[in-house]
Amino acid sequence: MSKSSQNHLPHLYPNIIKDVSAGEPGLIAGEIAAEDQGLISNSMLRSHSYGTIHKDPVAEETTEVVSDEHGGYALPKKQLYTVISSLFMASFLAALDATVVTTLLTLIASDLNAISNISWIATAYLLSCSAFQPLFGKLSDIFGRKILLILCSGFFAVGCMICVTDSLFWLVIGRFVTGWGGSGLTALGTITMSDLIPLRDRGFYQGLANVFFGLGSASGGIIGGLIADSLGWKYVFILQVPLAIIVGLAFYFNLNLPEGSPGLGAHGEDIKQKLKRVDFLGSFFLVSALMCILTAASMGGREIAYSSKTFISLVSLSAALLAAFVYTEFNISAEPIIPMELLGNRTVVSSSLANWFYTMGVFTYLFYVPVYFTSVMEFTATQNGLRLIPNFFGVSLGSVGAGMYMRRTGRYYNLTVGVGILSIYGVIRLLLISPKISLFEQFTLMLPSGIGYSCILTVTLLSLIASVPAKYQACTTSIQYTFRSTGSTLGVAIASAIFQNVLKSTLTTKVNALISDPQEASKIIARALENTNYTSEAPKVVRAAIRDSYALGCKGAFIFSTVTICLGYISSLFMREHKLHTRLERE
Repeated sequence: MSKSSQNHLPHLYPNIIKDVSAGEPGLIAGEIAAEDQGLISNSMLRSHSYGTIHKDPVAEETTEVVSDEHGGYALPKKQLYTVISSLFMASFLAALDATVVTTLLTLIASDLNAISNISWIATAYLLSCSAFQPLFGKLSDIFGRKILLILCSGFFAVGCMICVTDSLFWLVIGRFVTGWGGSGLTALGTITMSDLIPLRDRGFYQGLANVFFGLGSASGGIIGGLIADSLGWKYVFILQVPLAIIVGLAFYFNLNLPEGSPGLGAHGEDIKQKLKRVDFLGSFFLVSALMCILTAASMGGREIAYSSKTFISLVSLSAALLAAFVYTEFNISAEPIIPMELLGNRTVVSSSLANWFYTMGVFTYLFYVPVYFTSVMEFTATQNGLRLIPNFFGVSLGSVGAGMYMRRTGRYYNLTVGVGILSIYGVIRLLLISPKISLFEQFTLMLPSGIGYSCILTVTLLSLIASVPAKYQACTTSIQYTFRSTGSTLGVAIASAIFQNVLKSTLTTKVNALISDPQEASKIIARALENTNYTSEAPKVVRAAIRDSYALGCKGAFIFSTVTICLGYISSLFMREHKLHTRLERE
């Protein structure tokens, strides 16, 4: 297929990835102290089993008494709720901005005479958001959470203002700057909540944060369309500016962490001393590697052919940069941006891999279930949207429910096992999908796996934070969310390649068997590949063949989704049960 034809196939080449996972609250690089005895001593991590429960933790937890003045929290209730609400709003804004242009791409590109470069309007934000997230935790450990949250609110506002332009170049720059700020807001949001809230209650608040993030992602396209229709597309960005400023002011006046909090940053150092602690070399290699691999994944098979020298060069360069990053962290950096030694912690590795595989699988079916509904069952966009609504409520229920369960019991391993089975059951239902499924099944198709995935997001984050001393919670969180952000991008890219190959191969075989004229068959195949709605317009003799080809292509993607979720489940079984403390001091 020609490149020009591919430009009209956003449903077949889903590489402009609406990566809500890359922006999930919590992609953070953390504080690494250069201590005389080494980066992380065996005694500090207790042979990588810090806080592992070897006896009944419930009895211990129920007898623990919280005696500090704020009931185990870092701030008085009024300030706490103001800061938490601001963090939720920041999460909502960052998620909304990732999807707000989805319904406006054609409108904006046409207005700017930039249809050929339409993808950069969406990918500029996502690439920036994913690539820079690993840096904010380390920077906040040095400079403090408050100042960086305020700066990120400012970046977000300035980026939105830059987007109010008639130039594609400046629009892309604005989206990139906004993504920089959005990545910081979401990244620092999770670690700041860990500075404020004890682990026992942490899951509940993380569940609420995931709900706000999901709400922002789900409503972005709708809000963008409504504003653009009534006021014009530039107001989509203008109206976000005051909200970002309000969030920044809320942090300025209320985020006053108590003395001794790791969120205050380094003490007794001037700006020059703090800058000397920043791992600039490691940061450069990490950001560059992520930019290359995410660019290759998001544009491969679309703007860039998989077999092209450009694609191969991007992948090779990303591998080389990643190797340079690992070498730098092990041998050069005094305070690495991500400590490689932490990958020896079983819970850190297993929870990160669980997130990686689960996210691959979930993002795959989130994209290809609507494709199946459209191409095989001939649903409209509205009908598709209605069938996605229950999944949002299921995700909300899973996130908050997992947090409440952990708050009540202080445990999470059994929950991990249970929701993993639920997730596998959910994707098996996808494998068995047929055009004859009932209306009830259509609306609940993604519900089991959606609930399971939202629980896994909350559980693995808490298990990871609990598995290491509080001093290292930021850097371990960064490891997990780096796996998640790359997992979503790579997962959809791999699923896209599977879908395209199965669809094209099946269409070619089936249509050529029914149409004797090679030229006519070629035209039908090209039209079927270009438009999912062509099924209803195609000659009657080939309509069933086109539907069957799409069904097989989608099922190829669903098989990939099932395999990755099963691998995620297996990975999660290697997590250890760790104590969820009721005090910030973890006593």
